[in-house]
Amino acid sequence: MTTICFSNLKGGVGKSTTLTHFAYWLSAIKKRKVAVIDADGQSSTSTWLHSMDTEVPIYRMTDPDELAEEIPKLEKTVDYLVVDNAGNLGEATRCTLLTAKLAVIPITPSGLDLVSAASAVRMVRQIQNARSGLPLSGIFINRGVKNTKLLKEAQELLKQLEGVKAFKQVIYQRQAIADAFLQNTTVWGLKGSDDAASDYQRLFTEILRLAK
Repeated sequence: MTTICFSNLKGGVGKSTTLTHFAYWLSAIKKRKVAVIDADGQSSTSTWLHSMDTEVPIYRMTDPDELAEEIPKLEKTVDYLVVDNAGNLGEATRCTLLTAKLAVIPITPSGLDLVSAASAVRMVRQIQNARSGLPLSGIFINRGVKNTKLLKEAQELLKQLEGVKAFKQVIYQRQAIADAFLQNTTVWGLKGSDDAASDYQRLFTEILRLAK
């Protein structure tokens, strides 16, 4: 009975990729009852999950009024309701943030993404003020390259953001993650992807710890 949404101001930061792996991990590995709402008009998450023939229920809805009505209902039927927001901070995203317990913000270590992340965090803080601290929020770096100056600078900047927890785990840039969509699977279904699977597992454990 916990709603977790993935949000950012812009697309291309790995939001849908991370959410798809998160939903699969919760369902297939953690054996939790999960449902997914794909509120992103690009429908990447629902397309990916349908291609895997997963048992996770998937709902596509982008209308703010529909989201406001359906999220509380669906949340009662599962352990975790996971929402993929559009790559913007429009009304549908605001509606989700007004109902979720936790907002997860992925970014890549680039100047533009760091600026967009700050805008997303600002919106979250505004809603937290109206909801007595909810949604809780966490931010993580996706497609990081190890031992680079850019990654280190991004990590330091995230620590300075107020009102959001900087997750320790970085999702590093790995070929297995890029290949998973084309193979209609996740990194858990690919050979030689143990490092990527371990990265995700550590990040997802942090997410669940914050969502408690």
